[in-house]
Amino acid sequence: MASCPRCRARLDAAFRCDTCGEHYPSLASARVLLPEPSSQLEYWQRQLGLIIRRGIDTKNTLLEQVSAAPLGVASQTRLLGLARAILEQVEDVAAVLGPALGGQLPPEGEVFLPRGALDYSSYLHRDWAWPGGPDGENESALAAVRRVAEGRALGRVLVIGAGACRLAYDLHCECGATETSALDIDPFLLVMAEAVIRGASPALTETSVNAPEVDPVSHRWTLATPRGALGEDRFRFFLADGTEPPFVDGSFDTVVTPWFIDQVPTDLPGLVGKLQRLLAPGGRWLNHGPLIYPPDKLPIAAWYSREEIFELARDAGFTIGAWESASLPCLVSPLTGRGKIETVLTFAAART
Repeated sequence: MASCPRCRARLDAAFRCDTCGEHYPSLASARVLLPEPSSQLEYWQRQLGLIIRRGIDTKNTLLEQVSAAPLGVASQTRLLGLARAILEQVEDVAAVLGPALGGQLPPEGEVFLPRGALDYSSYLHRDWAWPGGPDGENESALAAVRRVAEGRALGRVLVIGAGACRLAYDLHCECGATETSALDIDPFLLVMAEAVIRGASPALTETSVNAPEVDPVSHRWTLATPRGALGEDRFRFFLADGTEPPFVDGSFDTVVTPWFIDQVPTDLPGLVGKLQRLLAPGGRWLNHGPLIYPPDKLPIAAWYSREEIFELARDAGFTIGAWESASLPCLVSPLTGRGKIETVLTFAAART
């Protein structure tokens, strides 16, 4: 099923390529299917080193602010609480990522902070810790995809841009998936999600520099699955480029793109063609997410609307099935009460 991201030849069961000789290692049970896996692992180790350094620097800056000027009790309480929470957050990430990566390295050279560990950490809280319910965000996402799937079993599933993996997990448990492959390029989300889905219950501190109250400015959540652990025989993880999915054509019955098609691909028409080839005859593409394109993604002609995406899908050999669009709350934190509203497009398209 997997193919070499360098030469596209089929990989053997040990994820070795007989054509180019590359062997693709794992982080925990997440297989690294990127063209230069050793270099990529080293870069992630340096990113972890940078996260730890920045966390310590931020904590020290906050402590300096406490001692640098006369502050009221409330201000001191807020800054000291933030300092503790930020260091806790870094330690939580390092506790899971450090062993998987084989430790950290000094952040030398051009190393950038990973968005998964900072900007997107709230996805882990939302997916595995925040209270749910009939109108919860995870439950609403699952319900929307189930409606457009119209009761048909998903079979062999690939989730591209799986992120913190809750939708991938829920679809596997609830929608007749025989095996699921969750793909993302960010280890700081995927490896944390892997630990949870395999049965661990790691802690992950949530904090906000814009907390509306002095106490609390943070909350220490325990991440856990709602339906129990899944093993490697049923649920697999891949660290790979979602715009170049490293799998043999026809490998899947269902491909899912959650919160992906507007943010990542620079060539959406090309990606739609690749999704079509990944599917077995009669297979389906299920999408769930908004159409909010980054301002640096130019030209504006590539900021496709629903109608344009459906046109691209038909041109690539899909038949559009059920679809819906709804304005939904997103990442509304119980700690701060803040979040956002997005118009989310959910649809099914069958390979004809």
